[in-house]
Amino acid sequence: MKAIPGYVKYFIILSSIVLTCYILILGKSILSPLLTALIIALLLRPLSTQLEKLKVSRLFSSLLSIFIVFIVLAGLSYFFSFQLSNISNDLNSIGARFNELIDQGATWMGSTFDIDQQRQTQYLKDSLNRFLQNSSSVFTQTVFATAGFVTSFFLFLISLFFFLYYRRFFATCIYQWFSPEDHYTVGITIHKIERVVRSYILGVFMVISIVAILNSLGLMLLGIQHAIFFGVLAAILIIIPYIGIIIGSLLPILFALVTKDSLWYPVGVLGVLWGVQVLESNFITPNIVGGKVSINPFAAILALFFSGMIWGIPGMVLSIPLLAIFKVICDAIKPLQSIGFLLGAPPKEDDGPKFKPVHFHSVLNGNKLKV
Repeated sequence: MKAIPGYVKYFIILSSIVLTCYILILGKSILSPLLTALIIALLLRPLSTQLEKLKVSRLFSSLLSIFIVFIVLAGLSYFFSFQLSNISNDLNSIGARFNELIDQGATWMGSTFDIDQQRQTQYLKDSLNRFLQNSSSVFTQTVFATAGFVTSFFLFLISLFFFLYYRRFFATCIYQWFSPEDHYTVGITIHKIERVVRSYILGVFMVISIVAILNSLGLMLLGIQHAIFFGVLAAILIIIPYIGIIIGSLLPILFALVTKDSLWYPVGVLGVLWGVQVLESNFITPNIVGGKVSINPFAAILALFFSGMIWGIPGMVLSIPLLAIFKVICDAIKPLQSIGFLLGAPPKEDDGPKFKPVHFHSVLNGNKLKV
């Protein structure tokens, strides 16, 4: 049989990647809630199993697990809605303070750079007032009142129920894809995936709780209004790696800038939030999550941006657990183990393979290379 030329293989691989990305983008409204439901189902599976050991029917255990998820989401929605309503009551005073700061900034820019003060002041005031008046309504409409969100949330709940209720059926289907001699490896891989997902989600929940408490306490000590809201929001946004902390810090810094008379308050907010972030990155997360999700930072950043380009914010949230699942699968399949090694955390120098360095001058001089 004639071998396939290299350029044909390259074209096939490239076409497969492009087609896969197109399918992911096209099926975002379906695949995103399905994958979210699958990850949450892996988290809740032990709870459903324990309930069934207590002679509870699988139907009731699945419904109870979904009810717990619904209560948690409803509690978070109520908390943020209540806090946003409180902040909206302060918008008039915030807007007045913004206008005052704009006047001061315009005066400085006009005297320093000789820019028409009246035009820049009017433009900034109009833009800012429109933003303040529409911010809460835009947030509410975007997140809670769109038909797409309602549909995705309904699909998420339905999928979560069936993933829990038919979990043995789905597991049997997976086993049937492989020969009997591979069933042990399949079982070990499924167990590792479940353990990685559960450890990651529970660890992230504990980290968010600790960071929310530290953020809130720090902002309260500075005298920042709505400290609990900003502290919890900044803590929740850390589930978006590397970018969430930036978004979570900007809001309280801007709020402190317009509600306080001294510039030291925004600086203090920045110090508190980034100090907690340093503590979280170097002590809290390593000790709680540890090496349970051993993904190297470069792979995590690439997955973050790639998933963000395809699915937006939901993709950025799902990027790390999905990448961890993919790594476990690669580690279990021999031809893909090199990919799993590439995604994982680099080994320490003492633990890595012992290779002698290869120098380019050896190639140039025609010397025989020894590895």
